[in-house]
Amino acid sequence: MKRFRPSRVTALALALVALLVTAVLLATSGLLWHTRQEALSESESEVGRFVAGAEAALNRNLLGVDVLLANIDELLGLSGLVAQWIDGPTANRLLHGAAQQNLSVRNVVLIDAQGRILASSNALGTDLGLSLPAGFVEEVLGQPVSTLIVSAPVVSFTSSERVLYMGRTIKLADSSRVLAVAEVPVPLLSSIMVQGADIKGLEVTLERTNGQLLASSPPRDELLGQRLAPALEVQRETVQALRMAARLTGQAAMVITRPILYRDMLIVASIPLDAALTDWRILRNFIVGAAAAFVLMLLAAGGFAVWNLNRLTQARLAIAQSKTTLDDALESMVSGFVLLNSEHQVVSWNRRFMELYPWTAAVMAPLVPFRKVLEAAAAHHLPGAGAAELQEWIAHRLSLQLNAQGSNEQQLPNGQIIQITEQRTPDGGLVIVYNDVTELRRATAEIEQLAFYDVLTTLPNRRLLMDRMQQAMTSSARSGYYGALLFLDLDHFKTLNDTLGHEVGDLLLRQVAQRLKSCVREEDTVARLGGDEFVVMLNDLSEHSQEAATLAQQIGEKILHRLNQPYQLAAHSYRSTPSIGATLFNALQIAPADLLKQADIAMYEVKLRGRNALCFFDPQMQAAISARAQLEEDLHTALRDGQFELHYQPQVKLDGPIVGAEVLIRWRHPRRGLVWPAEFIVAAEESELILPIGQWVLRHACQQLAAWQEVARCRDLHLCVNVSARQFHQNNFVEQVVAVVRETGINPQLLKLELTESLVLDNVDETVAKMTELKALGLQFSVDDFGTGHSSLTYLTTLPLTQLKIDQSFVRNIGVKPSVGMIVQTIIGMAHNLGLEVIAEGVETQAQQEFLALNGCTLYQGYLFGKPTPLAEFEALLGT
Repeated sequence: MKRFRPSRVTALALALVALLVTAVLLATSGLLWHTRQEALSESESEVGRFVAGAEAALNRNLLGVDVLLANIDELLGLSGLVAQWIDGPTANRLLHGAAQQNLSVRNVVLIDAQGRILASSNALGTDLGLSLPAGFVEEVLGQPVSTLIVSAPVVSFTSSERVLYMGRTIKLADSSRVLAVAEVPVPLLSSIMVQGADIKGLEVTLERTNGQLLASSPPRDELLGQRLAPALEVQRETVQALRMAARLTGQAAMVITRPILYRDMLIVASIPLDAALTDWRILRNFIVGAAAAFVLMLLAAGGFAVWNLNRLTQARLAIAQSKTTLDDALESMVSGFVLLNSEHQVVSWNRRFMELYPWTAAVMAPLVPFRKVLEAAAAHHLPGAGAAELQEWIAHRLSLQLNAQGSNEQQLPNGQIIQITEQRTPDGGLVIVYNDVTELRRATAEIEQLAFYDVLTTLPNRRLLMDRMQQAMTSSARSGYYGALLFLDLDHFKTLNDTLGHEVGDLLLRQVAQRLKSCVREEDTVARLGGDEFVVMLNDLSEHSQEAATLAQQIGEKILHRLNQPYQLAAHSYRSTPSIGATLFNALQIAPADLLKQADIAMYEVKLRGRNALCFFDPQMQAAISARAQLEEDLHTALRDGQFELHYQPQVKLDGPIVGAEVLIRWRHPRRGLVWPAEFIVAAEESELILPIGQWVLRHACQQLAAWQEVARCRDLHLCVNVSARQFHQNNFVEQVVAVVRETGINPQLLKLELTESLVLDNVDETVAKMTELKALGLQFSVDDFGTGHSSLTYLTTLPLTQLKIDQSFVRNIGVKPSVGMIVQTIIGMAHNLGLEVIAEGVETQAQQEFLALNGCTLYQGYLFGKPTPLAEFEALLGT
């Protein structure tokens, strides 16, 4: 029998162990290489998906800016204008409205080829300072076709932040070109590129193909505008990520580039290899540890039984450590976690789950049926509920588990919103993850509230109203039922703001909103357009228009009554009234904006009729509005083309000589002929055109006085010029008059300004100050239409007047109504007692003149002595 030789057995065992160890090492190396490649591939795919999303988001944003700039031509009608015809204030307002529609744009400006600002969306208008990079204007103008050009990053003068200017050309009527330029903050572009992505170590840049950096995340302001090396070429989508230095930090990274819609511009995403392999290193350590344990096991198998026991102990320790690591990972999760087996028994859970559902602590235990957990949750969610209701709640939750697809949300009694995601395991179990999304939902709700609701009253704003109007009109077209739109404006609301302050005005607006909601049904809409304007939309009133109008009338009168009740605004008791315009709708034949305009027109008709009433829209109102708009446009043309002319009505003394004239404006319309002031003065006053018209009359009257100073017969004639209230109350009215008098070089004592009685008594202190200043210069003042108002003798003694003019309504009734004669005698006597001249206008008969002369009035104006005539005819009366 051969003796056993331990060395041979040992050698055989060692050889076997060495072979097995080598196989383990080779397998481990292969596994590590494979998992490393998978980790890199997954990171590359993640960056690729991110770049695709960032490219789409950036393209949408830049395309929105491009469309905004391209639409400026249509918005301002530039193709039909030349640069000198562009109305700055109107263009500023339209640009401001357009810029508000694009949240990416800070300012929109229109500049000419020399870089001068023609219009701007900014409140500074054409005074806005621009920091356009050198050569930007020339680059945009140098494009053969109108193309969006993006500037290098610069610092904005107005906001001191880094911005990009995006511009394109617009051709005017004379073939010259102007530039529409949008100012876009660089940080905003950076946030659009990132899209809230949470990729560790991610670097994103927007750069040109020559490497010039336009925007980046994370921000690197010191690199903006510089050229990053090397310049990158556009990658095809099938090309793998480049292995090169990251664009911002220079670390070894995977780099993917994509072109955007606009030429020579790339979006580049880099993720450092170190960040991409973070998870892989954890897996590597685990694999290496497991391989080492297996090698030790093999070594132990070749040794003694003690070594085998030690190997088993090491294996148990490794498993325990892995479980501890897994448990630690579960406990550190920000989400709640529950694992169920195929029998729907609880296998594992973490601390976060217990924090979210502390009332389940009494029942949570390994292998407890999850139904018991749901029973505890139901008792907490539905306190006091019956057994049937509790079972229904539990059955609903179990049905969601049986059909586990995606996520559902659950609101806890304390208001928390939990997103529950359930996913099946291969063995038939279930993984349930609980995320607290309360803050996310609250932020979403706040964003929706800001976007679609008025902040002050919480009512729907214009945007939401227009959407609901479109839906209501579509529904009305299907059902055949009429709806109604009521447009409300609070009367004299500006006065309340000016006297008691905007805080009190805001209180009124809130109370009005509550009262309006109490007057309508749940399905109706009450919205605030802004300021003191509200809209009430009534749905499905009736299939018959007359009945629908009657219902709308009843609801409108209910609103009128409710809003006429007193308001308690802090310490102030206040009464307010509304003006309401109404219109019906029952189809899609009219756009929502036009329907709103109809109700607005009807509301303004109420204003004209005296306020605090309801009026339905009539197409004739639209015709009147259009005619009024045409009249205002014609007045602008008349000022520009010199269609106005002055007529002169003589003013004579008792003994017959002409001592002066009142200048009266006439409009020589190219189609309508001679237009009298009664047909256009009211429109001029309401549109503020009375200011340039009044200045034109004053200047031409002074120029005529200057011309007469060279003619002996006319040297001492005076001229009376009517001054409107709006013109007189300008802050610089005195300076305007003084400038014209000095420019024309006239004798100021020959210029007499006629003021109406109501103008004189409106803000007496201001009136006295201005009249005194002009009187010191030598100008004369006359009160026109005296006796028709409610003058005070105290005011008459205070004002530096020269003359009173008896209104023609009194003169016309001399000898007809005895009381009128007494009034005229009183006016003449009062004027003489105050040391004032008195002149009568509208003298048409010899009897009227004789009565006036008998009572001491020796100055006359009227058809008895001459009608208002053009200058040539008036001078013929003088014998010149």
